[in-house]
Amino acid sequence: QSPLPTLLSARVAPNFEQPFTNRSSGPRSNICTLNPESYSIWGVCESWQRSNTHQLAASLFPGLTDFSPCQLYEAIGDRTLWLVGDSHVKGLWYSLRCFMIDLWNHSDGECAASDDTALQVQLELTSLQGHPYNTPPRCIHLIGSTGRICLVHSPIGNYIVSDDAQAPGTLQLLTQNFTNPDDIIYISIGRWHADNCAGFHPSYQSSLEKIGAFVQGNRDVLNNVLFGVAPHDHRRCDGLNMTDDGPTCSPADQGGYNISMTLQLPAIAHQILAETYEIPVIDYYNLSIVLYDAHITPSQSISGAIDCLHFCRPGLGEINIWALYNAIQAVVLPLQPTATDHSSTGSSSSSSSRARHVCVPIAPVIPKPFGPAAANNGSSGPISSVQRAVARDAWGYAIPDNR
Repeated sequence: QSPLPTLLSARVAPNFEQPFTNRSSGPRSNICTLNPESYSIWGVCESWQRSNTHQLAASLFPGLTDFSPCQLYEAIGDRTLWLVGDSHVKGLWYSLRCFMIDLWNHSDGECAASDDTALQVQLELTSLQGHPYNTPPRCIHLIGSTGRICLVHSPIGNYIVSDDAQAPGTLQLLTQNFTNPDDIIYISIGRWHADNCAGFHPSYQSSLEKIGAFVQGNRDVLNNVLFGVAPHDHRRCDGLNMTDDGPTCSPADQGGYNISMTLQLPAIAHQILAETYEIPVIDYYNLSIVLYDAHITPSQSISGAIDCLHFCRPGLGEINIWALYNAIQAVVLPLQPTATDHSSTGSSSSSSSRARHVCVPIAPVIPKPFGPAAANNGSSGPISSVQRAVARDAWGYAIPDNR
């Protein structure tokens, strides 16, 4: 039996990858070794980046380094953990896909969120709203249970809950056609609605208000909704414009913006969701502020430029798994074995009264990094920025030519 990977380690690479050395060859093995020299998956931390993050996590969260995927497996049980939100949520999906590598069905691979093609397409269109980095909804099915972990990439909060009854938002569509009352729904948005330079768009508050009101009005089918505060963005400000064209990401107090203003991101979430609507809020924002050197270097990014918005792995995403697990343990209601799964078909599981979810295979998301062409002196130290002339999408994100 393969050894189970731990979430984090105070040691830096290559020892951190040791639990994965018995993995069979193939894409799942390659993308989960998180070897910075292999360039097999986007967003891997360089060796020099890991020690600070791991030591800080170990000091702040006793028990995190010994946290086992078996604990999360048991917490999920026979229900689905839904991850709904922006690119940081997609990063959390990548982390979970590897953390749970021994506990999901590799013969199935990644599966559509529904075996109903029309519903799968509707959820994709509703959640992405034309986003160019198309990531259709997907799940991994946990072995020995009817549990799943599912990603619904819904980057912009405006589309989580809709005012149009004829065009339901992501959360409304999930509730109507995909989820059970016992399912766990983790939502995290924010970075499409705020930046360090121009401040907050009113859509952030209005999106949270709509989410809170919808959950409050549907507690009979939305028992276990959690909200995660988006992490800090370390891109610098040039007036009202953000930039990440420096050689490294800067500490928050050197970014040319008002740190107290950025702290409104978690404050607004607590005020609206936790205080008004009693939705638990997972908040590791202050920790993310400190981790300015834990972002994605040019060689590990998609575009070949430094990425001071997203965090590398293993790092903040793995810490978020720990925070999510603790929130599930603290506030999620016990699993009700008699609940009916209206999104599944097939025969009953031998370990549960719930029907097994039918897997309709879907292509895995394996974004490739730019690679060593962007590296300076290998990966043994901080890497200088390498900028390329890239097209930009409607939201200002670089459109890569290799994805």
